[in-house]
Amino acid sequence: MEVLEVARELVRNVALCDRCMGRMFASLSVGLSNKERGVAIKRALVMEYHRQIKEGSEEAKEEFRKAAPRIGSEAAALYRSLFGEELSSEPCFICGDRLEEFIEKAAEKGRELLTLTNARSFLVGVRAAKGIARAEEQLISRFSLAFAESIKREIKREVGKRIAREGLRVDFEEPEAVLLVKFPSGDAKVQLASLLLKGRYWKRGRLISQAFWPSPEGKKYYSVEEACWSILRLADGKSLSIHAAGREDVDARMLGSGRPMVIEIKEPRNREVDERGAEMAVREASRGVVEVSLSGRAKRGLVRVYKEESKLRSKVYRALVVVEEGLSEAELLRVEDQLRGALVRQRTPTRVLHRRSDVERVKRVLGIKCMLLNSTTAECLIWASGGLYVKELVSGDNGRTSPSFSSILGKRAECVELDVLFVEMPLGSE
Repeated sequence: MEVLEVARELVRNVALCDRCMGRMFASLSVGLSNKERGVAIKRALVMEYHRQIKEGSEEAKEEFRKAAPRIGSEAAALYRSLFGEELSSEPCFICGDRLEEFIEKAAEKGRELLTLTNARSFLVGVRAAKGIARAEEQLISRFSLAFAESIKREIKREVGKRIAREGLRVDFEEPEAVLLVKFPSGDAKVQLASLLLKGRYWKRGRLISQAFWPSPEGKKYYSVEEACWSILRLADGKSLSIHAAGREDVDARMLGSGRPMVIEIKEPRNREVDERGAEMAVREASRGVVEVSLSGRAKRGLVRVYKEESKLRSKVYRALVVVEEGLSEAELLRVEDQLRGALVRQRTPTRVLHRRSDVERVKRVLGIKCMLLNSTTAECLIWASGGLYVKELVSGDNGRTSPSFSSILGKRAECVELDVLFVEMPLGSE
């Protein structure tokens, strides 16, 4: 059907304001707002009615008399001329004639709220009352309006355009704040996007966890997360969490390269955190046992990369191995020869079975080099694929890991100290 035929069918049935009429044909024409498009369609429709009436169509005149209140002000002059009375317009079927004023007020209120947050970029989100959204959907479906857009999309665009004129920047990918408005109530609030800082951390001491572990009895360990609370204070945020490329045991140190991480600060009121100042604050707060190095802002996708890729990236460990029955250079060489390049089958370690499912994993020892320190102790550098349990590679975990130091030596071996020296950067993290 032609545009005017569709518009005519619409006004035979429902009243639509200029914006809502234009929105039913939103993807037609370029450079017009929905309001301008709606006015143009209505004026053309009134002209078509007038043409038919001038040609003597009583049917068109009667149809116009009924449709004019649904067309609104664009039909007022012709209605007055034909019927000698003022037109009384019907309220819009979709928005109740509230949309135009709502957009202006929502933009004004949103601008005020965003200014208070110090955000530089934003995005608008809209919640429309169920009755309004349902009425619009039914109308679009009933008249097969293939070129229509939703009222929520129009509000997002129009409110966003007005706010952007005041210097704030619309960002569809990584907005610093999201303005949520409700139609038609006018309620509005701002949700601050998290501040994401990428970098690395080091644990110089043992018995330090990565995440804060609260419990009814109080915290069990000091944590990297707790050390970073000093950054939370600098950003004036609500809470902080760490997303890292894997994690080490609480009794293992993280040395060498440091572990790649993203620090997430929720609802920050200060997004201009001085990175060197933040690094110093962490060092002072932890008395040097935790250090961080920050390298700028991160995008949300980096968190996903760390989660998905960490088990695929290799690590280098330093393990202090004790064999109480005694250990020789020849035995160490045998361990190196049999483990270098070996595939290791590991069932979930006994020590973590209470919180992880019992499955078998296959990992590889990419390289190994050991040095005998005394008759019972050796220091070993182990390069392994991500996710390999090094302590169990040493002990064998009663046969749940094979091969192992213990199975090769025929003696009980134990890892008494473990350090992580290198963590390969996940793909796509730079």
